[in-house]
Amino acid sequence: MEKINVKPAQGGIHSNHGKSHLMIKNTIYLFLLVLFGALCTGCTEPSETRSLVNILLIDAPGDFDEVWVEVEGVEILPAGSRGSEDNANWVSIPYQAASNMVLVSALIDETQLLVGRTELQSGNISKIRFLLGEEVYLIKDEERIDMSMTPDIEELLELDLDITIESGYSYDIILDLDLIQSVVADQNGDYVFVPHFRAFVSNGLSEIAGTILPVDIAPHVFAISATDTFSTLTSDDGGFFLSGLPEDEYLFKIEAPSGYVDTTFNLMTYPDSTLSLESITLQEITSSE
Repeated sequence: MEKINVKPAQGGIHSNHGKSHLMIKNTIYLFLLVLFGALCTGCTEPSETRSLVNILLIDAPGDFDEVWVEVEGVEILPAGSRGSEDNANWVSIPYQAASNMVLVSALIDETQLLVGRTELQSGNISKIRFLLGEEVYLIKDEERIDMSMTPDIEELLELDLDITIESGYSYDIILDLDLIQSVVADQNGDYVFVPHFRAFVSNGLSEIAGTILPVDIAPHVFAISATDTFSTLTSDDGGFFLSGLPEDEYLFKIEAPSGYVDTTFNLMTYPDSTLSLESITLQEITSSE
């Protein structure tokens, strides 16, 4: 948790690596960066008691050329005046951009999309809801394939939270959408969008970052514990980034494409830390292997 001064940011895709061309990969992260500062636009109460909320989207995708989603924003449910949900009202944070269509599969390796921001009274946040538009499609083998939506999609877009926010501090709230599970092929060869989210606060959790060579093979990267599995693919420069991992021992696995040998080893993660691995070069399979 960090105390900061906040300057408004513009909507759009942001990359820590300055890349303008983005690729696709396999677990989506809707990254809600919740920031607290002295900024208060149109407030009726002192800014010291309010929080500025920035919503950002990140991803680690699946086996498709592209996945496009119409993003309308998010809603969050803070505690009501008596500290409960009984008299609480949803706060809408719209996504305002030239186009609401977002190439979610491109948001990988710490690349982020600012979805929106608002100010909140300090207190508890109990729920978050992703606002999805009507248009969802993928590109596979240069062909656009429109996806239908699962009948229970409204339930899947709303998640429980238990976050207490304090004025003057920043919080990272992340919505993690797993594209591998979210894009489902039916027996007719059509695709259904079944969003699989997890929501968490990054405080107290860990990250794993590194680079896999050769840079152009895009292997699957997994961190597997006794209770959960986290996954991603690499970006254009071979970089990968896994976030929101609880402290634990993990089997780290690189599932290499055809022609290369899989790599596995064990590692530990610790709270509020980033484990930066040395560059990993995958071994090429020779004719004798």
